Amino acid sequence: MIAYLNRTKESVSTITKVPQNLISLTTINASMLFEIACVRAEKMLKEEEVINHECLEEANRRQSRYFDAQIAKEITINDQLAIDFTANNLVEGLRALSSNSSISVAPKIPGLHWIASSEGDFAYNDKLVEVKCIAKNFSANDYRQLLFYWLLKAAKVINTNEPNWEYGILFNPRLNHVVKFKFTELLNLVSGGRDLIATIELLQSILLSGRRNLT
Repeated sequence: MIAYLNRTKESVSTITKVPQNLISLTTINASMLFEIACVRAEKMLKEEEVINHECLEEANRRQSRYFDAQIAKEITINDQLAIDFTANNLVEGLRALSSNSSISVAPKIPGLHWIASSEGDFAYNDKLVEVKCIAKNFSANDYRQLLFYWLLKAAKVINTNEPNWEYGILFNPRLNHVVKFKFTELLNLVSGGRDLIATIELLQSILLSGRRNLT
C-alpha cells in the first residue's frame, strides 16, 4: 500500500530538489539543518523578520525535546546555503500547492482523552500538510501520522458543523516530492472495513483502556 501511494508522488514545477553536493558540504546533522530551514520558512510565510541566530535558537529548542538531539552552536556558510535553499523550496512549494491561498502555520491538532493537543506543520483550505526533509520515500509512519491527526480532529468535530481536513499532503522540499491523498480513501485502505464513526469509537476505546492500564 505504501509503495502504491509513493508511486503517486509528484513534483512542484517551480522548485528543484536541494543538490546533494550542497548537503554533503554541511557540518551540522540533517535533522538540525532541516529544522532550522523549517523555522526560517515559517517566519517567511508569516512575513516576520528572518534573523539567522533566532532561527538557530528556535530550532535548538525544538530539537532539544528529543533524547538523541545534536544541538548546533554555530552554522557555516555552506550550512546556511543549504538552509536557505530548503526554506525557499518549502515556502515556494507551499505557495504553489495552495495556489497562493492563505497558509496556516502550525495548525492546531486537538487532543483526545490522555493525548494532549498538539500542532501540525501547515494547512490550507481543506488540506493538512506534513513536511518531511528526508533522503528517501515517505514511510508508513508518515502516512500514519497524518491520518492520526485527521482522526483526532474528526473525533472533536464529528458532532458539530466544524469542518475537518479532506486531504492530506506529504511534502519533501529536499527531494521535491509531493504525495496528496484523500483521508477517507486512506482510512478505507487501513481500517479493515470500519467506517469513520466505528474507527473513532475504536480509537477512544483503545485510549481509555490505555489510561486504565496507566493508573
